[in-house]
Amino acid sequence: MKNCFCWLVVLFQLTVGLTVAMAQTKRPMTPEDVVALNRASDPQISYDSRRVAFVVSSWDRDADRFNADIWLVNDGRETVRLTSNPKRDDHPRWSPDQRRLAFLSDRGDSGGVQIYAITLQAGEPERLTSHKGPVTDFEWSPDGRFIAFVAEEPSEKPKTKAPMIEDEGFRFAQLWLLETATGEVKQLTKGARHIAGFSWAWNSQQIVFTARQTPKLMDSATTEVFTIPVNWQNATLDSAAAKQLTKGNGAESDALFSPDGRWISYLAHADGDINTGPNRIHVIPAGGGEARVLAKSFDGYIRSHRWVFDSQRFIFTAGLGVNEQIYTMGIADQTPQAMTRGDGVNTAFSVTPDGMNVAFVHENPRVPTEIALLAARIMVPVFLTNLNPKAAEFALGQVEAIKWKSNDGTEIEGVLIYPVGHQTGKRAPLLTYVHGGPEGAYTKSFNATWSAFPQVYAAKGYAVFMPNFRGSSNYGAKFAQSNAKLVGKVDYEDIMSGIDHLVKLGVADETRLAVAGWSYGGYMSGWMIGHTNRFKCTAYGAGLSNAVSYWGTADIVFQRERLHGGTPWEARKMFDDQSPLNYLTNAKTPTLIFHGEKDERVPLGQSQETYRTLKRLGVTTQLVVYPDQGHGILVPSYQLDKMRREFAWIEKYLGNKLEASTAKR
Repeated sequence: MKNCFCWLVVLFQLTVGLTVAMAQTKRPMTPEDVVALNRASDPQISYDSRRVAFVVSSWDRDADRFNADIWLVNDGRETVRLTSNPKRDDHPRWSPDQRRLAFLSDRGDSGGVQIYAITLQAGEPERLTSHKGPVTDFEWSPDGRFIAFVAEEPSEKPKTKAPMIEDEGFRFAQLWLLETATGEVKQLTKGARHIAGFSWAWNSQQIVFTARQTPKLMDSATTEVFTIPVNWQNATLDSAAAKQLTKGNGAESDALFSPDGRWISYLAHADGDINTGPNRIHVIPAGGGEARVLAKSFDGYIRSHRWVFDSQRFIFTAGLGVNEQIYTMGIADQTPQAMTRGDGVNTAFSVTPDGMNVAFVHENPRVPTEIALLAARIMVPVFLTNLNPKAAEFALGQVEAIKWKSNDGTEIEGVLIYPVGHQTGKRAPLLTYVHGGPEGAYTKSFNATWSAFPQVYAAKGYAVFMPNFRGSSNYGAKFAQSNAKLVGKVDYEDIMSGIDHLVKLGVADETRLAVAGWSYGGYMSGWMIGHTNRFKCTAYGAGLSNAVSYWGTADIVFQRERLHGGTPWEARKMFDDQSPLNYLTNAKTPTLIFHGEKDERVPLGQSQETYRTLKRLGVTTQLVVYPDQGHGILVPSYQLDKMRREFAWIEKYLGNKLEASTAKR
């Protein structure tokens, strides 16, 4: 209790400090501010609750990249930067004796990402692995004797580029064992099975892992749960030693042994399919048997979960509506109880074995990502860090949850951000951001990324509308599945009725409307300009335009088959009917399109088809392609370029002129 009290005194001071800082003089938020935000992730609390290690990602302007380092909070008294390297250091994990902290880093000269460990008292990080290929995940055994890690089987690179044969020559990720005392490494799994994730049994004698048949993302819809014994003297090199516990069409993840070793829990969609509903906690006997789905009626989307040491209870995070909270739930009663309250999202977390102290990432409409602590069941986030003191300078628009009725009477929820200094009765230009997925969801968070940066617009007098239309994930299975075979219809109606609602409320100026989004948000933006001319402009990225060509070229297809009712030869009419490309003859909206050159999720050709069609039809359009980027834009200078171009485009057509000082940055 003494340590807990120490935490609370200091945390109160930090929280008060943040609140006072927020009251200082404000200024408009800019795209540069979005990129410059420090982002916290992956908090790891020590078993004695005295320390929390975490990752801070920050903008390295000179190198034009985002760097990541390991930080530490000690007893709530001080924040220490443990690593400082031009490369990325992340994934911190405590040794069982709490004396060392292991992490992943690409700081070495060869081999890519490897495991390193640092002693907290002094010294430089020690390299623990020299695998021929990058390490993607690792975990200490509870007894500290081993570190298990995931890495591809080594292979020699050909001296010349060889022909590539589809579905042949896979490099599978396997499990490996590192003996911590000697540094010796042995392979634990082998064969045509791609490891997706794993965890140790609490007795250090077994590992539970999830795996799929190939490394291809397309096969991630059929990820299964396995167990394998750990025997150092006779390390398993035969995949037959692994026991498969599940078999179905779903995607299992986050598999964990219960502390007593009797059960294995994992996350999967309740109906055994992917992208059709919220994640649920499943429990299955460790030796195999029938799985139970817990809390089927809970409408939240569970992100991750952990056992408490009595093996009778879980702690988990889940998105429900426009917030994401930390919950606890017993196996017997199956009734989720919120441990946190209020607006915001509480994500990536770790918990002490007794479940009494939880370290997590917290974000709310006025506070970017910070590390927080839930100590001794205090029901409000208390901040351990103040990583973004400059956020206190930003003039922010008011954020609120709104609800309205769609055309068929279905209640829809979303997030509305008012212009800074909004006056009741004064209508504002309205930008609608459409989220990705479609199973994504907007929350009452700080909402500041390169793909959606509403507060930059709010500072310039815009209202920003962020709807959670049918198909969104935080409203239960029925809501998430309700867009199947109806994409471009129910989601379109949900969004447009929300815009009408804001016009009726006197918030939005219906003569100054714009729409933007990325991925599925790009798909819907392209769809909307083919079905209405109400928008003065659109600026979107990585949007599907032709469902048939997308099916044949994207790295995933299972989602489209669900949404369109089958394959292109089974449901060709629906594929055509739900392709935005086929409605662009109706389009008149000035259109700015962004895309990553090497996007496999939504191949570049999708935007090229839209661009060339609009060009041919005489619609004002521009296509911007970012070199070497995939489905996400990772290079800071490209992120800035994207935000500035989008902002200038929308300002041009909605009547608010971009200030010259901002445009030239």
